[in-house]
Amino acid sequence: MNAADYLTSERLFTNGKSPKNCMAIHRLIRWAVFALIAWAMPPLHASPSQDGTALRTQFVTVEPGIKLEFLDWGGTGRFLVLLAGGGNTAHVFDSFAPKLATYYHVIGITRRGFGLSSVPQNGYGPHRLADDVVAVLDAMHISNPVLVGHSIAGEELSAVSKYHPGRAAALIYLDAGGSFALYNPEHGDYTPALAELRDDLSSLQKSLYDDAVISKTSTDLALFQKNLAEVRHEVEGANPPFPQPGDLQSISAFQRYMKGFYGGIIPESEVRQLYRIDQNGRVGEWIGHAFANQSVILEEERFTSIDTPLLAIFSYPSAPYPSQTKDPKKVAAYRVAEKTRKEAQIAMFRKQPHAKVFVMPNATHYIFLSREAEVISQICSFVDGLGDKEATVRAK
Repeated sequence: MNAADYLTSERLFTNGKSPKNCMAIHRLIRWAVFALIAWAMPPLHASPSQDGTALRTQFVTVEPGIKLEFLDWGGTGRFLVLLAGGGNTAHVFDSFAPKLATYYHVIGITRRGFGLSSVPQNGYGPHRLADDVVAVLDAMHISNPVLVGHSIAGEELSAVSKYHPGRAAALIYLDAGGSFALYNPEHGDYTPALAELRDDLSSLQKSLYDDAVISKTSTDLALFQKNLAEVRHEVEGANPPFPQPGDLQSISAFQRYMKGFYGGIIPESEVRQLYRIDQNGRVGEWIGHAFANQSVILEEERFTSIDTPLLAIFSYPSAPYPSQTKDPKKVAAYRVAEKTRKEAQIAMFRKQPHAKVFVMPNATHYIFLSREAEVISQICSFVDGLGDKEATVRAK
């Protein structure tokens, strides 16, 4: 899964407006701010939520002036920490997490720049994001958790493994095994190639006649052109079905409309994070901070190995989404690109020293919504097989 796959898989549309390109898609992903009721802290070993919402919501300071939203869905035993994909908050797990909390103690973290977490102007690189996750774990006195990340959160999982070795008992990648999580140098990827080329051009400005700089720029440019052509094959000709007025009349109508993209029903709480809801319950404009999402993407790192025990669940071949082009030639080009890219990523993950890989055909990118029961089954099988040495400490 490269940047284009990640972007097109997380399309959100409002008011009949369609993105013109990959980055425009993420400009459509915003997050509504709504009032949270301050709930009393539940007792230890709290039962899982039964209504699809967190039992406890609070904010944890990760550095001066920066607070992250922390959700606790209850449960007992080993801690599972859920990290959302780009454009989403931890509330996207509000229907999935309570079911998982039947077996474990499940919490979630909304990364900086998203939802109700603080929105600083910087700090969106993988190292800092990993530090944020660990800071929350430390503040809540949680040791040896299993981190579960969707989509771009795979970058945070790999960063925790690299920069905080031993801090997590294991990692679970929910269709989060893209090049941002484990880089394949033979195939490359559009976003890191773009970042590398940007640095090359900066170096050229300073050393125009440096043979080494010129050579590196030429090599990186060739890779960038290859990846850019692949991006074009994947997104060119897409004609998304616009939401009709009836799709925006209520949250439930919008949830039904978005099921085609998610493969399941997005929780109402997440809709309220992503969009402004008027007094009549109509779904309105998306709001939030597009720069944060773009900053996460543009600051991707090239991770070459993952030493922490891991489970990687891949959606492959992926289910078609409503906005995908119906042009047979372009669909074929997309499938060829997907096959080359994803099979390479799957092979890369299988080479990691403590890895288990599960391939789930015809699932959407949001596999925890489209194939909920299968995902929970795979998670339980993997986590229960970790052994007893990864004991956990109850959150305060």
